[in-house]
Amino acid sequence: MARWLAYEWNDRELRVAVATPRSDRLILEHLFDVNLRDALGGAAAGGQEPFRPSAEDIGRCLAAALAARNIRRPTTFVTISRSLVELRQLSVPPVSDDDLPEVVKLQALREFTHVTEDWSIDYLSLDGDPTQPRNVLVAALSPQLLTQIQDTCRVAQLRPERLLLRPCASASLARRCLPLSEGEIRLVVDLVGDEVDLSVIVEGRLVFMRTARLVGDPLRDPPSAETLLGEIRRTMMAAQNQLGGGRANHLVLCGNTPAHEHLVGLLRERLDLSVSCFNPFQPFTLSLQLAESLPDHPGEYTALLGLLADEKDKITPPLDFLHPHRRPEPPSKKRQLLVAGVGAAILAALGIGYGWWQLAQLDQEIAQLRARQSELDRELKAGAEVAQLAQAVRGWIGSRVDWLEELKRLNEKIPPAKEVMLTKVSLAAGSKAGEISLEGFAASSDSVQKMEQSLEDETHRVVSKGKAEDDSQKPYTLRFGTSVVIRSAPPAPVRSTRPPTVRTPGLTPTAAPRSAAPRQAVR
Repeated sequence: MARWLAYEWNDRELRVAVATPRSDRLILEHLFDVNLRDALGGAAAGGQEPFRPSAEDIGRCLAAALAARNIRRPTTFVTISRSLVELRQLSVPPVSDDDLPEVVKLQALREFTHVTEDWSIDYLSLDGDPTQPRNVLVAALSPQLLTQIQDTCRVAQLRPERLLLRPCASASLARRCLPLSEGEIRLVVDLVGDEVDLSVIVEGRLVFMRTARLVGDPLRDPPSAETLLGEIRRTMMAAQNQLGGGRANHLVLCGNTPAHEHLVGLLRERLDLSVSCFNPFQPFTLSLQLAESLPDHPGEYTALLGLLADEKDKITPPLDFLHPHRRPEPPSKKRQLLVAGVGAAILAALGIGYGWWQLAQLDQEIAQLRARQSELDRELKAGAEVAQLAQAVRGWIGSRVDWLEELKRLNEKIPPAKEVMLTKVSLAAGSKAGEISLEGFAASSDSVQKMEQSLEDETHRVVSKGKAEDDSQKPYTLRFGTSVVIRSAPPAPVRSTRPPTVRTPGLTPTAAPRSAAPRQAVR
């Protein structure tokens, strides 16, 4: 019987789940992890820090672990952390589901700074009305990382069938084990190693996800549990902006060990919402060997188990980098051609000439329909662009934010360039207020904290979008993202129509935005 293998790819630790599908159930046979530093003796990168094993090193470790358990050529599925992809919510003009993939890709290439045509781009649709502007959660995977994952599978003699985001699979298993109630806005918390995935589900749709790095184990370390509480509150605030003021009312923790139960009690006590946890093995039948030797942290395998359960039930994942959304292929014309051929044969009995005349008429009609289709496609594309620009103009005009004052305030309060360098400043205008999104590099975490504290006041709320170590812009060693939400703003005073020059530390002086577009980026 063929086996299914799901594993989580990263360059520090591999987690693997192996199951055998039956007609009525899924038998879970193996759950194990491979610490790459221990397996490679810290020599994958030539013995130098930081430890960064190559795809071949990871593949050899995975192959050795599978060979030790006599697992050969299984059907393979891969998950990756949300932190390894570019993820952003975008709004596109009203468009049908068939045309949505092309529109999303075009918009993503414009909105993402580093994404190019060779990136793998897929999306989650956040609404389903084609007559209204469509909101989508777009994820982009770099070709370098995709190649590295495929090389790892090649060395391990595996061929991946799917490549999913870890939070999507975790949220799916949480819905399966704990069905959603009416009106529930669920926040799924999945503790995986030194990371935590936080996903928001509304009406069965995954609408928001983020991954944060933790120090310590929240299940056993009280200071780490406090850090987790802060990340949960930060996620709820960030998601609330996208939910139009809605707030998560049910928190679900992946796992049901005594440590999980204790953490559930702490979260229920500290947060104003209901909290529960679930057994990730609920949909499976455990083999005798696995039942006697369960892993120490079974909750860390939630995403892998969710992937396998969906595959057993033939549920198409909402996001797959190996099979991203595509425009549907046109209907097959084989049947039409077969009927035409039979008709031509019958007509041939009545006369060769009538048959040729009939075929000529059909060819002419097909050519006219194709020409009309091309014309309509051009009109649709032009109309979509005009609608998008019109909506952007309406949003910008309706904003009550004095962006010149906001940029001046940002210029005055941000730390000096030796501490912080901004690489992108995005201005988003709403009907009553706005939001400034900052991306850049900092010399230290203290510099980011200093910047966020200086930008916070009674009319400005600062939301951290995460920090990650990145030494590509030395002497800056930390990459960060921060959002400044303008709570309220008085009507903007009349100013000169000539745009002033705004200087922001760490950036080249840039003219104030003159376009009516709702988002302005400074690079």
